[in-house]
Amino acid sequence: MPRQLSEVKKRELETTLAAYIKCMEKNAASMRNVPMPELNEQLFSLFETTGNRLLYENVYFQRRKYLSVYGCLTILRENPDDAAKLEEVIRGICEEECWALPAHVDRVKNPAWRRTVDLFAAETGQALAEILALAGDRLNPEIRELVRENVLDRVLLPFLESEAPYSFWERGENNWNAVCAGSIGCAAIYLLSGEPELLENLIGRIVDSLHYYIDGFADDGACLEGLGYFSYGFYYYVGFAELLCRYTKGKIDLLNQEKVCRIALFQQKCYFPSGRTLSFSDANSEDKYRLGLTCLLALRYPEVELPPVACAGGFETDRCYRFLANYRDVIWTRRYLEEHSVKFCWADEEQENVTPICESVWCWQSRYIVLPDAQWSIARGASGGGMACKGGTNGEPHNHNDVGSFLYLQGNEMLLADLGTGEYTKAYFSENGRYQILCNRSLGHNVPVVDGKEQQAGVQYCCDSFESDGRGRTVIHYASAYGNSAVRDLIRTLEYDAASERLVVEDVLKTDSAMPECEKENRCARVSVTMRENLITEYLPEIEAETIVIKGKEHACRITVEGATGPITAEEKSHIDHRGNRRTVYCLSWETPMGGCGERRCRFLVEPS
Repeated sequence: MPRQLSEVKKRELETTLAAYIKCMEKNAASMRNVPMPELNEQLFSLFETTGNRLLYENVYFQRRKYLSVYGCLTILRENPDDAAKLEEVIRGICEEECWALPAHVDRVKNPAWRRTVDLFAAETGQALAEILALAGDRLNPEIRELVRENVLDRVLLPFLESEAPYSFWERGENNWNAVCAGSIGCAAIYLLSGEPELLENLIGRIVDSLHYYIDGFADDGACLEGLGYFSYGFYYYVGFAELLCRYTKGKIDLLNQEKVCRIALFQQKCYFPSGRTLSFSDANSEDKYRLGLTCLLALRYPEVELPPVACAGGFETDRCYRFLANYRDVIWTRRYLEEHSVKFCWADEEQENVTPICESVWCWQSRYIVLPDAQWSIARGASGGGMACKGGTNGEPHNHNDVGSFLYLQGNEMLLADLGTGEYTKAYFSENGRYQILCNRSLGHNVPVVDGKEQQAGVQYCCDSFESDGRGRTVIHYASAYGNSAVRDLIRTLEYDAASERLVVEDVLKTDSAMPECEKENRCARVSVTMRENLITEYLPEIEAETIVIKGKEHACRITVEGATGPITAEEKSHIDHRGNRRTVYCLSWETPMGGCGERRCRFLVEPS
């Protein structure tokens, strides 16, 4: 039998939910007499002329904040002032020239660009359709008709009038599919219920599309786009699935799939006990989970665990202010509190000496987790930090050239970093510009530079094999990530002990000259492929001989290098994070010595200091 929700956890959830709603109410009070910021052509054209996205998007998402705040509160409480302000906001949203973002439209080649259905046009359509359905008579007939006309014209009809696929996302294997298809499906159920045949055809097309989204996850449930994109896309998938199940009276249940259950378990594997998270791909190491989504998943799947409530995001966490998620953070958390009959594996003061129910690798008490299909290995250390490493390919969604990379934390401080996502600009998503950006190129990851070259982008530049014993030892063969024909093998072995938090990393590079066919000694001497180790930290390192000390605010580590050729250097670099903030990072590097017959070997120890 699942364990009842403890009083401690119940109080935490109630307090967090109350704070979430209070934040919306506080925003409503402060924005009530303040008009929405204006969008204009000058802001819209910035992306086309300079590649800058942030200035337009900051204004756009502030406007969506108004919609989310007053939409949620109009539904959740009966206050005529909320409804009046919501009507004003809806008029403003419907007056926008285009609901899609400038980065997603082509005004030169597409004469119908104003009706582009991208992530944000779809989200806006979903929000307005659901607000219309749930607010009902609190909105006057003129506003209800305005919503219906705009959602049909800007979102549903462009999709319905197209041949499949409408766009790349309709058969895409990433979050775009879930967000766009899920939003369209929700809006259609709300607005087209009077046209059952049309709605049935549209739902069939949406369900077909979402199969591609689920196929995009690794078989072990991992989201290769990273934790943030898991939360984003899966929230819309689950939101549509739950609405569709209710609409069809249980006949279509998209959550009743074994793989979907494995996907639901992914989130809890990404958290270290300190609350920091994996930042592979375009993820954020300080990511917060969505409380409503997690509560709904925990109600549906007994194996799902809620990470510590302190790690849950508040209303202001999502700067895009997505109505679907904001509203469900409230109502699904309330539902969870009402039912509260799900097991817990996260310790609290009432459970510290209790043997955990969940003994599988999914439970946080498990020190080591392996995702074999994604080729991720995760270990949780005694201080609340840990280590994680990956294989994979350099052709993954939101790809970074990071095959063989790892990160190292003590407590809540990432001392050897995976920088995660950078600022989204035109260059960030361009073929030529993406891998000039530090956080995307392999120089911005904890992997070596081979023969003066970094790893290359493309699915063919990949991990050759990945083995992890589930007890802290992982062996990665990743020569193919560099595309250097002279390199026969590049083997990285990582050994991490969770109790001592000691990590030993060894890289062995073998060239073609080291093969058995190598008959002549002078041939070995001719082939020389260099290897320079490369480590990334956001803390100013202290270097003395073959020792590096990295000191955070509360924790520190010592890196001891065996047999470096020449000095260890620290080069200061600049990283622009997702919100446009410039941060200083340091690339630590050293040459590795040549061994017998073209082999290079480097070994270093990382341990608490």
